[in-house]
Amino acid sequence: MAETSPSTTFVCLHSSAASGKQWRRLIADATEAGETWQWHAPDLYGHGSAAAWPAGRPNRLDVEADGVLAGLPLLTDEPFHLVAHSYGAATALQVALLQPQRVQSLTLYEPVAFGVLGDDVPGAREARQVAQAVVEALDRGDLQDAARGFVGYWQDRDIWPELDDAQRQRLAEPMPTVRRHFEALNAARWTDAQLATLQMPVQLVCGGATRASARAVSQALSVKLPRVQLAVVEGAAHLAPIGDPARVNPLLLDGMRRGLNAA
Repeated sequence: MAETSPSTTFVCLHSSAASGKQWRRLIADATEAGETWQWHAPDLYGHGSAAAWPAGRPNRLDVEADGVLAGLPLLTDEPFHLVAHSYGAATALQVALLQPQRVQSLTLYEPVAFGVLGDDVPGAREARQVAQAVVEALDRGDLQDAARGFVGYWQDRDIWPELDDAQRQRLAEPMPTVRRHFEALNAARWTDAQLATLQMPVQLVCGGATRASARAVSQALSVKLPRVQLAVVEGAAHLAPIGDPARVNPLLLDGMRRGLNAA
């Protein structure tokens, strides 16, 4: 177990259509292991109890990142660590680009920063297709169909018949914001030079059975970030941090401890 100060802070950013509650199991696992870390797991715009996307602001990751930074229960120059999943992990990278002097480490499960992929990469085309399906459903006013396609894509099967009405409603409500997420992710065209400025340790975790789009991003980042390690969870899919935390959390915790020791 890492020797750390009780004031060590981890900021946890959730995936699209989830909330900060996603991280309750990780926090419990760390506490059970004896870690005395501080935690901040906010709801991102349009999710959980958070406000809607700021009116008049563009659909860009820096808008989300600014919201995360504004909500930190820290002094304006106080450092912190980031642990994040999917859209939240892409946002975490944007936070690090905005304030690299404060972000001490990044522990990321499949950041879906599609903008780092070339347009002709099969994974990029796949991501555009699922985004277009969400847009078309929302344009018809069918939030539930948008959610069904979105969740089915990441689950790699249609789970809608297995959900009750409350679960379907919870997934459908943030779909207009998820539409913004896709636009923001595709607009994050970070250059190699920008990514090379991120000198903090980065632990990337990728599922061995994930979708081509998420795998392509993880592979791209694994050669673009200066101090990165890539771990693969065999047989795990994109939503494994939510659906299979018993397998994912030990890797995340290992990455977080390495980040603390290397910072």
